[in-house]
Amino acid sequence: MSIDTTVRVPADAAEAATGRPPLALVKDTPAPFEGTVVEHQGQSVRPAWIESGAALAARARQHATDNRLYVGWTVRGYRQLGRRWLDSRRDDYPQMIASAKAELKAAAGDVSAEDSARRSLTERRAAYRLHKRWHWIKTGGWGTAGGASFTTAVVVGGGWIDLLLAGGAMAVGAWHGRPGTGDSIPFADTTGGIIEIDGSDDDPFPIADAHTRDQAAEAVRRALVSEGIAVAAVEAGRHYSWGWEVTVRLKKGKPSDLISKAPELETPLDLPTDGLLCQPMRKRRAQVVLRLVEGDPFEEMPALPERKPNSVQMRDRSLVARRMDGQDTRLSFLGQHFITIASSGGGKSVTLRTIGDVLTACEDVVVIDLDPGGNGLEPLAEAVGVRVVGADSMHIIEAVLEKVLKIAKARATLLGKLGMGDNWVPSPRYPAIVTLLDEYPQLSQRAKALVVAILRVGRKARVQIGLAAQEATKDAIGAAIADSIALKIVGPSRHQDIVQVFGTGAGANGWRPDRLHPAQGEDPADAGKVYIMGGGSTDPLIHKFIAMGPQEGKRRAAERAAAGRPWIDAESLDAAGVSFDDLDEVRPVERLPEPIELARAAFTAAEDPPRMTSADLFDYVAAAAPERWAPEDDEDIEPARNRYLKALRDAAAAVAPGVDMKARQWSGGRGYYLETITALAGEEAPEPG
Repeated sequence: MSIDTTVRVPADAAEAATGRPPLALVKDTPAPFEGTVVEHQGQSVRPAWIESGAALAARARQHATDNRLYVGWTVRGYRQLGRRWLDSRRDDYPQMIASAKAELKAAAGDVSAEDSARRSLTERRAAYRLHKRWHWIKTGGWGTAGGASFTTAVVVGGGWIDLLLAGGAMAVGAWHGRPGTGDSIPFADTTGGIIEIDGSDDDPFPIADAHTRDQAAEAVRRALVSEGIAVAAVEAGRHYSWGWEVTVRLKKGKPSDLISKAPELETPLDLPTDGLLCQPMRKRRAQVVLRLVEGDPFEEMPALPERKPNSVQMRDRSLVARRMDGQDTRLSFLGQHFITIASSGGGKSVTLRTIGDVLTACEDVVVIDLDPGGNGLEPLAEAVGVRVVGADSMHIIEAVLEKVLKIAKARATLLGKLGMGDNWVPSPRYPAIVTLLDEYPQLSQRAKALVVAILRVGRKARVQIGLAAQEATKDAIGAAIADSIALKIVGPSRHQDIVQVFGTGAGANGWRPDRLHPAQGEDPADAGKVYIMGGGSTDPLIHKFIAMGPQEGKRRAAERAAAGRPWIDAESLDAAGVSFDDLDEVRPVERLPEPIELARAAFTAAEDPPRMTSADLFDYVAAAAPERWAPEDDEDIEPARNRYLKALRDAAAAVAPGVDMKARQWSGGRGYYLETITALAGEEAPEPG
């Protein structure tokens, strides 16, 4: 015995509850199965071929009656055949002519473009006339042949022939108009499951549907209006392989209002996430350049140039990247400190390695590679002058930075003697020194202070720093970036890094590396893509550094080492009183309590002045270790400064109780002398510069 588990609701109850007739999801009478008799819900269902002829005829009559004798199918079929004939007659020519007209209008003012567009319009109109002529000829030929045959059959044949022809004509129409073939049949699966909702004539449309400059401008205008942005004019510029560049003139408001709407504008324009880039124009505040990125601007990247040993000079502008508008990115590193920031997976290693390839090919540069948290420029190691890596090498990193700082100071005394003028002139005999320092936040406080000091005095001496980090921490380097670092390279990063590296207001002016995405697993995303400020780059355009594989780097480094690399000149080493031959003899030192270490770092960063006020000392401390010593959100600076100074005195009492930590007063200030702080650190006070 079978049990019917279908739940049925009385039709009148369902209609009363919903206001419409019930929708049956399970038919009461299943369609018959073809084949063997089967048991279904306790009933025997026979296949169609067992049924009697009378039953079959009755079902056919009922089917014809239900479908109104197929008259509707026939009318719909011939209507669709007429549409096909009309579409064949047009054959996309009206659309091509409309596009040519739009191109002619967009070319106004450009004589060459106008001539080309006008010729194209004339040619397309002539082709359309010829196409229509041949279409009528073919229609007439087939119509004449078919009509003659039909007329002959009607005249010669009898009544049965006439009925047969009428039935055939109706069958042809019904076949072409049967359910599932018409665009007006309810629930016919003609859309592939996609339903488009029709809108008004002024609704936004995807930028991908724009094929002319007018259409692109109109797409952007509609999108802006839909987000409530007052627009005075929209001008579509160049169309790149990756998308459009469009200039918008605002009627009122600020460019930042438009920039803040960028994520919302991506929806009506049907752009990828973070695919709308905005750049306000510096000379005309009302204008904003929009770049609508539909694809990857960097699908075709050039190869990294082959740089032979000692074939480049530091002042040369060397190819390192490509800009999204197709222009090569060439940078000169002469006299420029630089910083590169990119989160994990953002391509920082690619950037450093490409820059390192340029510098190790220079005949007038000595490269120093320092990395407390990783492996540095390992592929280029053979071409590097000094290399210190690893978390257990901090004492050696400090020693190297101290020597580099002394050289930077000493070179200031050699400029006149060597006839170099105001700035050191790099050459194979007197090379520049570039220290590439990865993972800056992992440096000790003393190492950071030495870096800051080098940034302040090294540019004229061509003793330069290249910093790299996964994020721009708010520490002592923050102030030095604004004052001393001219070349800033930022890849996928945090929003707060924009302010820290590019400065306040940079995000509102289009510098948005926070909208780049680091690599995720096998997806490279935006790894290697950066914004560059400085080095000749003034616009917020995306660049992508040209990658170099590890094996290629090792090959180049081996060739350069074999050819001979420059080394620091004897004059600079002698004037600074340093040598790099004793690095193996440097031993780790016991770390001082943080308050004392920060006080010593403050003097180091300021190039060891004879004295420093308590206010200046605390300014450095609060910037170098904000999470511990900076004032809290609602706290005044005075209590925070007193808290640190007390901690400094307590630490001094524990480490060096014999040192007098009483603040000294002098004309114009009150604080500590250098000799007091060096005594705490167990050092001898350096001689006055």
